[in-house]
Amino acid sequence: MKRNFILAFALSAMALAALNSCTNAAPGPEEEAVWVKKPWIFGHGGIEKDAVSTGLAYGALSSEAKYFKIVPVRYDEKFDDIFSNDNTPLDFNTYINIQIIKGKSPVLLENYGEKWYENNIQVYYRNKTREYVSMYNPFDLISNREVLNRIDSMLIIDMRKHIEELSKNKEFPIMICSVTTGAAKPNKDQLEEMNKTAQYIQQKRSMEQKSVAEQARAAAEKQRAIADKAYMTEMNLSPDQFIQMKLIEKANPNIDVLIGSGSQQMWNVRR
Repeated sequence: MKRNFILAFALSAMALAALNSCTNAAPGPEEEAVWVKKPWIFGHGGIEKDAVSTGLAYGALSSEAKYFKIVPVRYDEKFDDIFSNDNTPLDFNTYINIQIIKGKSPVLLENYGEKWYENNIQVYYRNKTREYVSMYNPFDLISNREVLNRIDSMLIIDMRKHIEELSKNKEFPIMICSVTTGAAKPNKDQLEEMNKTAQYIQQKRSMEQKSVAEQARAAAEKQRAIADKAYMTEMNLSPDQFIQMKLIEKANPNIDVLIGSGSQQMWNVRR
């Protein structure tokens, strides 16, 4: 009997000692800690309303410290095969910077939990991004920074309105700092198709430029021949005399001489 009493007393003392023991929270310079009380036997749990800022703080052994960054944090989202306005599948990354309001991390944890981003922001942000991307053509999404900036501006307005709406029900103590949409990239099949199109366009341009150059060269040669013909007439030279004159003037002549009035009656004299 006495032995059982001593054992019970020892166990009770150990339990009380454990309950009265401490754990600590040590948030860094860019963090806050929030105490979450989890009593073992009696009392009630819950979230402490005051955040723990930089330094060392102690709590009951049954409490747990949750840490939150209070500087802007970047959340990256990757999109595969998101469609442009002509149903071209594109891949790209986008990210949103969010900051928890200092001293409000207990409110955030109480109202929206540890997965506040995944449960309340991520899906809405991704859906809005798809909505705006589908308004533009693939070439603008790939290379036009002005279009991408326009998408960013619309997204940040929508995300801030979204937070305001949620806060009407329960305070959502965060700030949407910025949104950045990266340039889109075609997927592998689409990239091959675009490369083929680009090669075709380049070949067509090269052929057109070559044709224009040849036409310009032919026109210049004809004009030179007309000028030579006019000179011959003015100087009363025969074709042979004119050719001899050009041979004397040039070490390596290349002479076009227009004979008669037709464009086909032209001599080309080379040494």
